[in-house]
Amino acid sequence: MKRWLQPVTIALAVAIPGRAAALCALPPPPTQRVVIQEGASAATLTKGRGAWSGASLLVVARDGNTRSAYVRAADDVRFGENDNEYEAGTYLAVRPHVIADLIGSFSPQHNVLPASSAQGDLDLRAGGGYGYQVGYATRQYTSLGAAIEHVGMDRYFRDLRFAGTLTFARLSDVPGIALSEGVSMARYLPCDTENISLSTGRDVENVGFGTPPAVYHSLSLYLGDTHRLSSRIGLAIGMGWYGLTGAYDRFEVRVALRERL
Repeated sequence: MKRWLQPVTIALAVAIPGRAAALCALPPPPTQRVVIQEGASAATLTKGRGAWSGASLLVVARDGNTRSAYVRAADDVRFGENDNEYEAGTYLAVRPHVIADLIGSFSPQHNVLPASSAQGDLDLRAGGGYGYQVGYATRQYTSLGAAIEHVGMDRYFRDLRFAGTLTFARLSDVPGIALSEGVSMARYLPCDTENISLSTGRDVENVGFGTPPAVYHSLSLYLGDTHRLSSRIGLAIGMGWYGLTGAYDRFEVRVALRERL
């Protein structure tokens, strides 16, 4: 498939379910709920870099819009190497209009994934549907570390959300800052949540086993849809294209089944 056709194909695959979603008559989910998600992913890489695959189990406990917590276990295969990853996170409304988000993860093997990572974010919900975000993350690889800061802004229009983000990344052994920017849109329908995101700039990536992370110019496009099949079961499907100049292009498909307990 020609490269320019891939984004068009993804857009059609995600947009078609959107019209049917308006006919959904399922009741809204309860504010207090526990959700289990079983997911899988598969990706093909250009320039003879082989394929990736992954499987994950996610458990989320949510109490309305004031607090939530999750744990996640994943098994990833990249460049022929296996990495397990374990992650946990929570968000809390520390003030009526301020939400704090804390995330931590580690990988015992860390052949390609970071050995550990930690992230903290603040989201200020201002009036008129506006929100402002700021966050900091650190990733520790085998031979070096990466520090990543981001600032963002979003706006809600009824069932639509538009967002923009600026990200600043630094490697511990490379001077200077890598800048990237991204935009996204989400649509919240009675039985579907559709989203599309686009980002470009310079980012930190690990592109092989035994190769230290480096800064690459990147361009990515992702589209996804989560559809409620019933009041308890949902299906999430996503497709993305990721290009790294001088390394490879990657086309990925993700599927997950969600069950509310």
